[in-house]
Amino acid sequence: MRKNAVQTLKESEERYRLLVSNIPAIVFKGYWDWGIDFFDNKIEELTGYGKEEFNSRKLKWKDVILEEDIPNIQPIFREGLKTIRSYVREYRVKARTGKISWIQERSQIICRPDGKVDYISGVLFDITERRQAEDDLRRAHAEIEQLFASITSIMIGLTASGEVHHWNGEAEKVLGVKAGEALGKRLHKIPLQWDWAKISEAIGECRKQCQSVRVEDVRFRRQGGKDRFLGVSISPIKEESGEVSGFILLGRDITERLILEMQLAQAQKLESIGQLAAGIAHEINTPIQYVGDNTRFLRDAFGDLLQLLEKHKDLLEACKTGTVAPTLLGRVETASREADLDYLVDEIPAAISQSLEGVERVAKIVRAMKDFSHPGTVEKQAVDLNKAIESTITVTRNEWKYVAEMVTDLDPSLPLVPCRPDELNQVILNIIINAAHAIAEAVGREPAEKGTITIKTRRNGEGVEILISDTGPGIPEEIRSRIFDPFFTTKEVGKGTGQGLAISHSVIADKHGGSINFETTLGQGTTFIIRLPVETIKPENKVSN
Repeated sequence: MRKNAVQTLKESEERYRLLVSNIPAIVFKGYWDWGIDFFDNKIEELTGYGKEEFNSRKLKWKDVILEEDIPNIQPIFREGLKTIRSYVREYRVKARTGKISWIQERSQIICRPDGKVDYISGVLFDITERRQAEDDLRRAHAEIEQLFASITSIMIGLTASGEVHHWNGEAEKVLGVKAGEALGKRLHKIPLQWDWAKISEAIGECRKQCQSVRVEDVRFRRQGGKDRFLGVSISPIKEESGEVSGFILLGRDITERLILEMQLAQAQKLESIGQLAAGIAHEINTPIQYVGDNTRFLRDAFGDLLQLLEKHKDLLEACKTGTVAPTLLGRVETASREADLDYLVDEIPAAISQSLEGVERVAKIVRAMKDFSHPGTVEKQAVDLNKAIESTITVTRNEWKYVAEMVTDLDPSLPLVPCRPDELNQVILNIIINAAHAIAEAVGREPAEKGTITIKTRRNGEGVEILISDTGPGIPEEIRSRIFDPFFTTKEVGKGTGQGLAISHSVIADKHGGSINFETTLGQGTTFIIRLPVETIKPENKVSN
């Protein structure tokens, strides 16, 4: 009987060691004074300190925690002691090499019968990647909100730090913000709907050059109103020493001069946004769903593992006293079966990996939206065409993924090309959507076999070419001469305005000095060929879209 008990104990211990080694966390046992008398081997991977350095009390856990985090996490322990005697807290630790990692600690406070703390047991999770992903996602959301947080400005006096000290009656009238709501606030903090990026850049240029800067075509909108446009002059206010002490923004409504051109461009942009909005929401929702599902699975899995650990802890205490009851062994075996360790060992890493993939997918979509929504500029900028194309492919994915495979052949040696990023993105978007619709016409919305959209970039003499091909039905000969005509469309009423290719032609030919043509074969497909010149761009105007 004793031999069987010893064998059972050995097997139980082996299962316990196997459990600890496979948990994607660091198991520990410590005390309220930060002393540690058990760490598993994974602690050295995280901190560079061996477990024996902690277990011998030469090093306390507090010694590796960032000093500024300690005041924030101590109250969590005290609160846990008052309530359910367990707690979760997150903080940073510094490894021997100086590397900083984020840790999530999930601990249970074990008390003696008199209520005093006996010891603390728990697990440490390295959540550095999760924290970084969350920070990246928050930053991406903040950036995209700034880009879409509307458009607007007129006559305003600013201090050198950007606070409003003067807001005249015309500013109240045009912008719809009372002086009392603006004075004393930083300009970018006032709830105005305008192209802040353009104004901010102009203010920076004014500060740098110490001279007036003119900004045209600044889009703005009053609450409940329609889009209008401002011309804004930004002038520095100089001290006798020549130092800039503030700025004066003088604006004038130039909407009437631009109205016809802007109405056409805005209608086409609204068409694109309307087509893409639901698809982008769907693209983001799908990975967020399985991130949520996996997180809930991890929560439940941890609960199972925690229950099993509790049973093993009871068994360990019984072994110390030398009296291991068969009922206790039964409970341990039952808990082990119910936890289904083999399943959890396989599925927990997969769930973590899938969650991280989902977060990265959302971040990629948000980055693509930021790139695609690059605010318009009057001056050309040096743009990475390949990146612009990849961002637009991501934004339009929901338009083509059901009917076509996307193939890219992007020349990595392509030089930066001078253009207006927002307008170039719009051209690429128009042609990709047209290609997807053409393929859908040929194969149907739920095809047995998808078509193909192929996008290539390459050098062409002194310029570059973008080729966008589809395997659609081709363009009938009788309408080929009208493809770039304004308001010409072959789509049903309500599904197309006929502005996409007309605006694309205007953008490429008139604003960039390039050309846009197409080659088509009935029954085989169409290729649009965009040619852009490569000019010398001032270094300060270079961007990567």
